[in-house]
Amino acid sequence: MFSDLISNYTTNPISVSNSLDVKTISVYPISEYNLEGIKILLDNCMRMGSELNTNVQLATIHPSMWLGDFLDKNWDKISHVTTNVQFTILKHESGKIISKNYKVDSVKFDTEEELNSFFINGKWKKFVLFSVVKYANLSTMNCYYSVRYSDITEKFEERDNKINEILKDGTNNN
Repeated sequence: MFSDLISNYTTNPISVSNSLDVKTISVYPISEYNLEGIKILLDNCMRMGSELNTNVQLATIHPSMWLGDFLDKNWDKISHVTTNVQFTILKHESGKIISKNYKVDSVKFDTEEELNSFFINGKWKKFVLFSVVKYANLSTMNCYYSVRYSDITEKFEERDNKINEILKDGTNNN
């Protein structure tokens, strides 16, 4: 299977999906052994945070003031970081290598507690983060967070999570 993929790519790179091109890699794993994606996340947060700073009513708070604390609490719940709001991942499925397309969703949280709860209580197995931006509404002096993410958890992983929850609940009731 991999031999065919590599052979096709090396002999005829034009016919193989662009997702194999190293220059188009847009999803970076996060683990204790590889934190390279954090640099991508910081860049995304700064870029997305600068888009609404053209008026005085709404401003973004620079990530250097709060992102470190957020990551201290939640980095281990992030499995990947993406450079794009739409991305493709090559997967091994049913004996074949397939390409799956994803896009990020957006969610807003009015408090830091809501944001942390989202990450703590998340049921995903594979969570791809694009950006987290903290906004300050200067007219109300309230802050809120905007998270752009994608849950790429497969159906079998969701099933496994549910089975584990049932088993865990069953052992706690005895």
